[in-house]
Amino acid sequence: AETARRVLEASRELGFRPNHLARSLASGRQSAAVGLVVSSVSDHFMAAITGTVEGILAPRDLQLVTASHGDDPDRQRRLVRTLVERRVDALLLVPAPGDATYLQPEIEHGLVVVAVDRPLEGVEVDTVTVDNREGARTAVARLIAAGHRRIAMLGWDRRVWTVEERHAGYLAAFADAGLTVDPDLVLLDYALAEDPEAALEALLSGPDPATAVMSAQHSAARSALRVAQRLGRDVDIAVFDEIHDADLLVRPPLVVVSGAERLGAAATTLLLERLDGAAGPSRRVVLAPEYVDAGAPDAHARFQAVEPTPLRPFGGSTRPDRAAAQVTS
Repeated sequence: AETARRVLEASRELGFRPNHLARSLASGRQSAAVGLVVSSVSDHFMAAITGTVEGILAPRDLQLVTASHGDDPDRQRRLVRTLVERRVDALLLVPAPGDATYLQPEIEHGLVVVAVDRPLEGVEVDTVTVDNREGARTAVARLIAAGHRRIAMLGWDRRVWTVEERHAGYLAAFADAGLTVDPDLVLLDYALAEDPEAALEALLSGPDPATAVMSAQHSAARSALRVAQRLGRDVDIAVFDEIHDADLLVRPPLVVVSGAERLGAAATTLLLERLDGAAGPSRRVVLAPEYVDAGAPDAHARFQAVEPTPLRPFGGSTRPDRAAAQVTS
């Protein structure tokens, strides 16, 4: 017992972690796995990423181990530590907010890490995102062109990179139109509000309420629609990714499609290339968003499908056009 105690103390001091893969190999069983850590496994968008990743890994006999951090950086760190201890071959991360420099030693020791949907802070890794800023800018420009001036901006949690990028696109659309944003119409911490629905009611009621909503997430958009219906309000909605049963709504939304499947496929491709020995600096892929009027049966829809405008540099690279994503390093 005393010897075991001393071994454990020495292991902690040296930063030793048990190698579960080595144990498997010693017992005659091979185990190859990739870890995928997302914000929420129950979220439809994240589930679509997960399904795509799993489908691509399966023919390579790579097991997918999934977990969710709930946008809690401390939980993400614990999950990453657990996966690293189990010696996964690689990690796909939809990063939680906050610094991730704790990954650097693992990366230097050969762990393959790919960030998907959001970049990792503090470390350089292969990254696949969507041009969220341009997507929001174009969507809000459509609302402005439809005559709206009182456009609310909703975000689930301002700490999340995609929320900030989409907010920046919202501001850019107003600036492009020479209009001033009313800060009282901006709610970027909907999930953290003491009474979220009361906060939405304040935006959608009163003497000068919002007439349209740009929502950074589908969950916030659903809440806005629910409140608007309760108030008897008829508002236009632009939203990222989806609203279920949008075709049943009186005023179907303009949907900015990030493309969970595209994100998952591109990220997994980069990951497999690294596992196959690809070297070199970190690569960044930025996918152009697509635009769908969820209720448009023909060309007379309120919102027309629009082509993305030329894309901005990201990390010194040239962004791809809509037809194909360009990988840059």
